[in-house]
Amino acid sequence: MVRLIKAIEKVGPRNAALIARITGLPERTVRYWIKVKLPGLGFIFRPIVDESILGLVKYLIRLRFKDDLEHVASNVLDVLGRKAYLTYYAGLMPHDEFIALVDLPVNMEDEYKGLLHELANAGILDSYELYPLDEVWKTSTDVRYFDFNRGTWALGMVVPDEKIEIGERMTVIKRADCEEPSLDKIDLLIVKELQKDALQPFTQMAETLGVDEATLRYHYREHVLDKIIPGYMINWHPMGSLSRGDSMGLVLLSEVDEGTFTRMLDILAKIPFSRFEGISIEHALYVLIMEMPTSWLASTLKLIRDARLPRGAELTFIDGLRIKRFTIPYELYDETGWTFDRISVRDEVDRVLSLA
Repeated sequence: MVRLIKAIEKVGPRNAALIARITGLPERTVRYWIKVKLPGLGFIFRPIVDESILGLVKYLIRLRFKDDLEHVASNVLDVLGRKAYLTYYAGLMPHDEFIALVDLPVNMEDEYKGLLHELANAGILDSYELYPLDEVWKTSTDVRYFDFNRGTWALGMVVPDEKIEIGERMTVIKRADCEEPSLDKIDLLIVKELQKDALQPFTQMAETLGVDEATLRYHYREHVLDKIIPGYMINWHPMGSLSRGDSMGLVLLSEVDEGTFTRMLDILAKIPFSRFEGISIEHALYVLIMEMPTSWLASTLKLIRDARLPRGAELTFIDGLRIKRFTIPYELYDETGWTFDRISVRDEVDRVLSLA
């Protein structure tokens, strides 16, 4: 199973024949595990997008809405997801605030701060903080802790015999510095469709996008695979698990120095679940976003405690009813490059508030 997962992470879940050659497993077996068994156990395949190739910089945002607008906070964030580069948001508990991730074109930080400042001046946001992330780490699930016969996670922290370094599960994305990325709209459309469904056939994708299938295959092979998408993550994320309470999401924010950061990496290597991490060097800020089975919460918190974080470190939990992902902001790219219409965003936010 470890060999199968490693092969999927490297070449993606679409090419069963290649995975069969890499692993030595029968192709029929590979197809069954990819299309039936793993999804049935709650595992999903997600392409790892290297935003730096697209000329985008990952930002972390902390937002707090005015008390009388908390009921429409998700609606406002949905607007930012459609029109303002936001790719993820989650409501936090016990404090009523949001954390969000935004993929901004290089040199657009001041323009985006202007938008957030306008929303604050209009009485929509109570506060906001924007942090550029210089490095991002995307880590895949370590399936050695999963009992595939029972479909459950092991409760102990015993490390399996076969040693896998954390770097084998982790992809590092560094901050973009190119203002004019080499890409076109078809590349973005392919990435968008793979984010929606990594197993989607090219025939279906071509029909959805209205693009010739041969053209799609060429762009995927020459522009997307191993470049914009350097690999895939295997995430454990059963449908509705957060809202049911079967799993829990947590967010850790902490100021870090070199010693603290090294300890964090050593500790996190023992946690088998997929996660998003990033660091803002300018603000010496580290962020961790992770989902785990509820049964692992106590063990995970003990591990984080062992890292001896600074006293100001903040650990909060994700509200499973207020969380959403968005695909790459493909609609904001045209023949001139990345675009941003701040006035249009404000108009849409105002419209949403008027209907609330």
